[in-house]
Parts: sequence; C-alpha cells; structure tokens
Amino acid sequence: MSIQQWLQREHLPLASPRPPAAVHVSLYCVGKSARIPEGVIAAARQAGTAIEACQFELVFDHIITFLLPQDNAIVLAGNGGRELLRQLHVQIAIEIHRLGADANLNPNFQPHATLLCDKDVVPRIALRRPVVMAAREFVLLHNRRGQAGYEELGRWPLHARG
Repeated sequence: MSIQQWLQREHLPLASPRPPAAVHVSLYCVGKSARIPEGVIAAARQAGTAIEACQFELVFDHIITFLLPQDNAIVLAGNGGRELLRQLHVQIAIEIHRLGADANLNPNFQPHATLLCDKDVVPRIALRRPVVMAAREFVLLHNRRGQAGYEELGRWPLHARG
C-alpha cells in the first residue's frame, strides 16, 4: 500500500491524491500564474544550465499539512538532504537574479513533496520507515493551473560525487 493510500484510509478518506507521476519535490517557484512570461522561462532555463551541484539524497520522515487558501497540501517532509536542497534553491535564485529576472528566494524554503490535497488538516505523523529519494537531476516544470499535469520546460543533471 502506498503512503497516499494509507493516508486516505487512515486519515483523509475524501482527499484528492496527486497522481504518482505528478509527485515531485518542489525546489524553486519561478511563477504562480497560468501564463508565465517567456522572458522568465528563458531566464529559468539559462539559470538551470549554469547550476553546478552534486547528487544527493533526500530523506522524508514525516507527514505535515501546509495550510493553503483553498485545499491544504498534505506533504512528505524531513531534514535529510535539506541543506543541500536549500543550497540548490539559493544557487537558482542567484542565477535568475544575475540574469535580470526577479529572484524568488524563499528564506522559509521547506523541502516537501505534496501527496494529497484536502480541506482537512492532519497532525504531524512520523513515518515508520523514511522515504528516501535520490536527487540526480532537477527539472523545470510548469503547473498549468486548471489543466491536468505539468509541462516539462527543462531538465539538468546533478553531478556524481567524485
């Protein structure tokens, strides 16, 4: 049974699960509108090309709720690999700023992967076994609000540790 199925069965029977292919770790927000200007997308692509970072692992050991205006996000969270992901977040912001676009550096950046959306809130739930995700690349995704799925706009590898 997946974590999503377990959460639905035990805590949120009416929650809307994210399709497994849409579950990802959010790294950096380029924009939240349905239509992002081409100049911003071009800057994000250039920034992605300029990033130099090594591969690492993320470890998620609990579930928390992000309170949002519409449906709340029920997310995987944890501290394993958090600093490396934060460093990558900052590198992207620096590159985007260097290219003249607005840098959306989030000082409260919290690595997470959204599993479900629901009006309810779940308390912090410790996982019996942590979820480990290998960060081998990063991808620029456009969430076309109101439409299904994401559009991939770019993909860049992280370097193997040597």
